[in-house]
Amino acid sequence: MGKIAALGVMVLLLGCSALAEREPFPYSRVSSSCAPWDGPAIDISLSTTLLKCGKGDAAEVRMYFWRELPLHDGQTFHIEAKTDWGGASYCKGGEEPCERASAGTIHIEHFDRENGVEGSYELAFPKRGKVSGLFHAEWCHQRVMCG
Repeated sequence: MGKIAALGVMVLLLGCSALAEREPFPYSRVSSSCAPWDGPAIDISLSTTLLKCGKGDAAEVRMYFWRELPLHDGQTFHIEAKTDWGGASYCKGGEEPCERASAGTIHIEHFDRENGVEGSYELAFPKRGKVSGLFHAEWCHQRVMCG
């Protein structure tokens, strides 16, 4: 019985470590924001540290959507050289300078204005390299004034 329990613990630990490798940024938030021209936008922030709802968060990956709003279930965004719907950026330690993703996809599996956003990402950055994973971002309901 002891060997079976030990084997079960090992399988559980291996599963958790595989999940940790797959989820390089385990914390996430979604919030309303502003597009470069001051129109409405949506930001999804990913981090290795807990994100609060407010300024001072150190988000390492930001995915931002300016067009094709409102977001909805089953939406997939492709990052290419001439992406104009938004994009993604990586900021080491949440600090600038940030680098913009050069390729990749962001898939919105489920979008809910009250409960949050679930999806996946596979992004390539010139210096950071490739990152991929899943996210479940809860809403940070802050009043945003664009313009």
